[in-house]
Amino acid sequence: MNECKAAVVALISASGKILLIKRKENKNDPWSGHIALPGGRREGNEECSFTAIRECLEEVGIKPCNLIELGMYYPNNMPTMLVKAYVSCINKEVTLQIQKEEVDTAFWADIRKLEKGNGDEYYFNGYRIWGMTYRILRDIINKKIYEKCIQSGNNTS
Repeated sequence: MNECKAAVVALISASGKILLIKRKENKNDPWSGHIALPGGRREGNEECSFTAIRECLEEVGIKPCNLIELGMYYPNNMPTMLVKAYVSCINKEVTLQIQKEEVDTAFWADIRKLEKGNGDEYYFNGYRIWGMTYRILRDIINKKIYEKCIQSGNNTS
């Protein structure tokens, strides 16, 4: 069984919006300035799901729960960097507490309004979403996983 080296979480609100972050510019970060999902490297022998929860809490101040495992992904420029992706449905877009050391900005993007680019990319409000984040979002859209979050939100009112 492949263990992750990092984990990310796609937080999807009941209104169909997904939380994305813009990574801080950093010369030592191969994904510097990219649009990404909250997440990061696994520490020690922690469970991959715990990595996703810990990193999301650190980066944007949200503790996701009821994680749904989406699958294993890897950055194109680092195929040995196995990243486990999770989805977590939340009732509403909450106020974010951004960790300024790693995150430049964070925003809620309506998953139904992502614009398909010419290649393997989406655009939202001028931001280019590509690489591993694009592939994760493509799977969420193609498998209609976001609809489960919308439906679960409608059932909790």
